[in-house]
Amino acid sequence: MSNYMIKSTKAIDSGNDEITIEVNTSNEAGDEMQADMMKTSLPQLIGQAIKSEPTGKELLNKGVKFNIKIYGVGARLIADEVLDNKNIKGDAGNDLKSISAGSSGPDQLNAVLDIFNKNLPSEDPSSGIKIMSIKADEESNIVYTAQVPESFQKLLKVEGAEQIVKDEMLRSPQIQQIFSQTERLGVKNLIYKYTDSQGKNIKDIIITKEDLK
Repeated sequence: MSNYMIKSTKAIDSGNDEITIEVNTSNEAGDEMQADMMKTSLPQLIGQAIKSEPTGKELLNKGVKFNIKIYGVGARLIADEVLDNKNIKGDAGNDLKSISAGSSGPDQLNAVLDIFNKNLPSEDPSSGIKIMSIKADEESNIVYTAQVPESFQKLLKVEGAEQIVKDEMLRSPQIQQIFSQTERLGVKNLIYKYTDSQGKNIKDIIITKEDLK
């Protein structure tokens, strides 16, 4: 489970048929959107991983509960959720096994992204930008569809604003994290499709791995 965002994990036998899994991440206090995405999606992703393994599935079938605690930088608690055999959504065992075996492509990528999509839309309170969906296209690009407030729509229409927004995004460690976490899935580009409240496309911004160099 180790990647650029997840710094360490630890499993603790809490007794009473409960196992606590502590996950320390690199999430900074100011990145509320990432924290919200992690809070709504990461526990389920961990649950799917547990359920996909024979030992984990056996424990779940015996009634063992997994208390997932996710921390950000400075031991800041992001999520505290108890998972059992009844509330782990779906069964992505085969998809997760294929991914761990090195399989890639849009279908495998969407199997992972589907866990995040179940918890969308997600709004960043500081900017008002609302992530509506995260999907993979046929070329293994991750496509974010984001609804933006009117003030941001006006900014995107200003000449040269696209490059300014792109440069600002490239300064965010989250972009590097996304590429690092999805490299084995064959992700090529990140495409951000900005729309108004009616779904009308305002602007597309494409970020490639080369942009990070």
